[in-house]
Amino acid sequence: MYGPTIPGSVTAGRVLLITEGALWLLGGVAVVIVGIVVMGQGNNPHFTINGQMASPDQAVGAGIAIAAVGLVFVGLAITGMWSGSAMKRLTGGPRITGLVLASLGLIIGILAAVGGSQSYVNASAGTTVQSTPIPGVILIVMNVAIIWTIGLTASARAAFGALHPAAGYPMAPPPGYGPPPGYPPPGYGPPPGYAPPPGYGQPPGYPPPPAAPPPWPPSPYYAPPPPPGPAQGYPTAPPLGAPTGPAYHPPGSPPLSPPPDPPSSSPPSPAAP
Repeated sequence: MYGPTIPGSVTAGRVLLITEGALWLLGGVAVVIVGIVVMGQGNNPHFTINGQMASPDQAVGAGIAIAAVGLVFVGLAITGMWSGSAMKRLTGGPRITGLVLASLGLIIGILAAVGGSQSYVNASAGTTVQSTPIPGVILIVMNVAIIWTIGLTASARAAFGALHPAAGYPMAPPPGYGPPPGYPPPGYGPPPGYAPPPGYGQPPGYPPPPAAPPPWPPSPYYAPPPPPGPAQGYPTAPPLGAPTGPAYHPPGSPPLSPPPDPPSSSPPSPAAP
């Protein structure tokens, strides 16, 4: 069985999609771990949220929200890795899923790049924190490359637009594939006059098929129909005879000469002495 030919652009898009999915998976697991840690800080009197002391209920609620966001990242990561792996069949579902995830990642990258160029002031510590837009720029580059390779290139559009057989059906062999010249060798096959033994191809214990019934005897009340005669066949044309009317004479044409006399059938008279 031969699979469809995957263009290089689609292969590059698959690799980028699986790589980004693995990174999102690691990030999602890390966010879930942070949420679990925050939920465990409910009894810590020094735990603060936005510079304010947090109660145990607030800590648990914040931890659950953080863990939920991490689980969303994990689900998107697994979906992206599945899309990149299933795209080898060149079907529309994994491709559309990959394009949707890449578009979502592009939006997140733009927001991260814009927000990463801001400065934040920690009032309690009296320090200024300058974030970096580098993670957002990396997300923008990766997702633009994914959208380009699997959605906009001519080879990808041609590969996904062609018809492919369903799973489990063999594809046509590549050009030039076939048995070598002279195969099979001469004399290959059963010898002349070979016949399979009785019962060949039937499972053990299977009764042989019944014999064909004898033909029905001819009925004495049935006779084959007579062959078609002139009355039952096609009608015959009437015989041609002598014309019964005057010959056709177009107006304005010269008069017709009378027809010659027919030869006499009587014997000639004897000559006078």
